[in-house]
Amino acid sequence: NNTLTQVRIPEFNADHNEIQPFQVPSTVITTTNEITTPRIKCRLQLEETCATVESTIVEHKRMQARERMAAKRAAPAPEEAERQRILARERSAAKITVLAPEVVERKRALDRERSAARRAALTPEEIERQRALNRERNAVRRAALTSDELEQQQALNRKQMAAWRATLTSKEAEQQRTLAVDRSMAKRATATPIDAEEQRVLARERSTTRRAARESEEAKQQQTVAYKTTRLQKTGKQKQTVMKRKPNQDGKADWPKPVDMDCKVNCLKNFIQHMSMDSLAESVCGICNVRRFKRDLRHVPLSKIPSIELLKIHPDLHNMIPKIQEINSFNSNGKFHKNDDIGFTSNQDERNVD
Repeated sequence: NNTLTQVRIPEFNADHNEIQPFQVPSTVITTTNEITTPRIKCRLQLEETCATVESTIVEHKRMQARERMAAKRAAPAPEEAERQRILARERSAAKITVLAPEVVERKRALDRERSAARRAALTPEEIERQRALNRERNAVRRAALTSDELEQQQALNRKQMAAWRATLTSKEAEQQRTLAVDRSMAKRATATPIDAEEQRVLARERSTTRRAARESEEAKQQQTVAYKTTRLQKTGKQKQTVMKRKPNQDGKADWPKPVDMDCKVNCLKNFIQHMSMDSLAESVCGICNVRRFKRDLRHVPLSKIPSIELLKIHPDLHNMIPKIQEINSFNSNGKFHKNDDIGFTSNQDERNVD
């Protein structure tokens, strides 16, 4: 057991490309990672070359895709551009509906900050070019819209502007008015005569459009009111016709129908009352001096007449009106009653008594 056994270490040729697959004593230990051959080096170089080529190809494809997208955005068809914008708006709306209100508000604040920073970094020429592009895009979008879509867009813009104005304080609102006035003055000062005339024409067209829309709305409202009024009148007439038809329909009983005894008694009482001497008795009115039914006269005491001499007939009337009845004395039994009162018609009595 104490004797040492010699072990032969094999030697390989230089063109062999494999790592030594056996263990060596501690005296000749070397890490297998450091033991490489030309074949391994060639394989590693090939892998690195392949990775570099693949990354180059991927980057080249990305560049081509970006160029294609840029070219597509630069010269798109109006319908395609509008469709892409609509899809982008729908995607943004879907994302916003999923997010919480705090996240949405934070994203809006960040977008506003980024937009403000980007606008602040632009030069005047870039700003003017950006505005021109925005105007062109808006004109193309408005031209592609139908009348209903344009009306909906205008209503939506009005609602958004109203909501935005409602959130402003008094100072912010005043600042916005001042800025708007400054912008209008600057635009008028820098506008050429042709631009000024175009702006006037556009303003007149907008005024005409608003006036026509307002008149059409008023006409529609008037038509609606007239229609409702006509319907109500027709409904009322129909109800009246139905109410009139009902008694006629109810009256379609057997005829001749025997008359009730109560109705006969009431009719007889009314006839006797109207044809009795108390009802047909007549007397002379003390004011107009004509015969009237006694039931229409009222007796007024002489003591309640303040100026009784005014009831006398003027002497000149005797010559003008023949056979006039003259009152010679207010104490005669023919003209006054035994209770010292005089007869007046009901309407004259009420006026004199008052």
